[in-house]
Amino acid sequence: MKDYIDKLLPNITEDTKTPVLIIGGGLTGLMCAYFMMKKNMNFILVDARLLATGVSANTTAQLSIAHDRIYDDIRKKHGRKKAISYLNAQIEGLEIIKKIIKDENIKCDFKEESTILGANEAKNLKLLKRQFDLIKDKKISKLIYQGKDFLKFKKGIEFTNQARFNPMKYMMSIIDILIKNKVPLYENSRVTKINKGNNDYEVIINDKYKIKTNKIIMACHYPFLNPDNLYFAKIYQSSSYAIAFKTKLKLTANYIFLDKPYYYLRTYDNKTLIIGGNDHYTGIDIDIKKCYEDLTNKIYELDKNAKIVSKWFTEDCMVIDSLPFVDKYSRRHSNIILVTGFQKWGFSNAHQAALNVVNILLGKKYNNLFKTNRWILFKEFKNSMRMIAHSINGLVLSKMFIKKHQLNDIKIGSGSVSRYKNTNVLIFRESEDKFIILKNFCTHMGCSLIWNDVDKVWESKCHGSIFDRYGKVIYGPALKDLERLN
Repeated sequence: MKDYIDKLLPNITEDTKTPVLIIGGGLTGLMCAYFMMKKNMNFILVDARLLATGVSANTTAQLSIAHDRIYDDIRKKHGRKKAISYLNAQIEGLEIIKKIIKDENIKCDFKEESTILGANEAKNLKLLKRQFDLIKDKKISKLIYQGKDFLKFKKGIEFTNQARFNPMKYMMSIIDILIKNKVPLYENSRVTKINKGNNDYEVIINDKYKIKTNKIIMACHYPFLNPDNLYFAKIYQSSSYAIAFKTKLKLTANYIFLDKPYYYLRTYDNKTLIIGGNDHYTGIDIDIKKCYEDLTNKIYELDKNAKIVSKWFTEDCMVIDSLPFVDKYSRRHSNIILVTGFQKWGFSNAHQAALNVVNILLGKKYNNLFKTNRWILFKEFKNSMRMIAHSINGLVLSKMFIKKHQLNDIKIGSGSVSRYKNTNVLIFRESEDKFIILKNFCTHMGCSLIWNDVDKVWESKCHGSIFDRYGKVIYGPALKDLERLN
């Protein structure tokens, strides 16, 4: 958020119409708007908050096709041919970004450098070999040994001609281009309901205004029309953590380490590096403090004189069969195009996906690798059952064993799930005598929530919705804030 510039864009203040509505003003929505603008298409883009301030704002944005173990995962689940197709899509996405930066003369601290996947554990050394066998024909990578820079590992794959840049400067430039071309962009305009007509949709904004549209591009992180197409059983949200730190250490490449604890390391500027990792399923009862501590310990292992600048978390949509969704939402909602599930690799995926969206709208050939009608639940039966178990826990089991807490037992600046006046509630203690009491009922599908005392947020136990201490939505799929009871 350091390089964010408020563009003072309007919000929706009246009923209106548009042929196409883009929901979501993160990178994916912005790139859909950019390519649609290039085709002189008519549309409106709305975002619940300010543009480029959601998940995209928290990315560390390695411009790389070195997507940790994903090529091997796709090979196992879908076969070699589709793994290569995914690789080709990432190569295309990376080249699109480079071309846009050059053609639009975008100043975003762009610098080409390698990305290296490294490992020491025997199982991950074998994984590296399998992945290299998949991608070696593309002449984009090479095997290296015994580490590089100040980092040590037994074996690595070096992906050449990758890059690093400043993602916020890039998105701010894209927004400026859209504004210059008079693209209708609206902020603080949250979609609170979608009503399906015979041949169109009525989209409700902020529970008040209506947008009539024929087609919708859902580029808002997580699909929220449930239970249609059972996305809640196919996608889970993964939280991850990042720390920026000042150091005299210099990197000549970006790094991703496959061994546990998984982490990555990249350059931010001449004096600052970013380390991230420690991913886990959002909404589980885990020691969040340790997630940050593990990364902090790694920093001081590398440089005992390092100075930590900032810490943050984000979450990503993970599809259980390892491929994104870029296609029609469902049979019932064939005029909604869903764009989600980029795992942790949003930048290369978002650009290639945005081109796919335009081709779908224009009735042209598009990459159907990311089709939404894949047979996932039976092919990924074990993962599907795990997802269903999480939902049952969040919807039923976790609500049955909530204890009553005394208000004075809750620390100031902390929260607790409790029984209060015979009601299942969330309590945040703001000061000595001020308590914020919320209904323990996620506005997405009614799941229970837990308190994250490190990041000071409420997390849904089912599908990854995150709310601030006062119950306001931070990350979806929830569309509405939690109900306040006092």
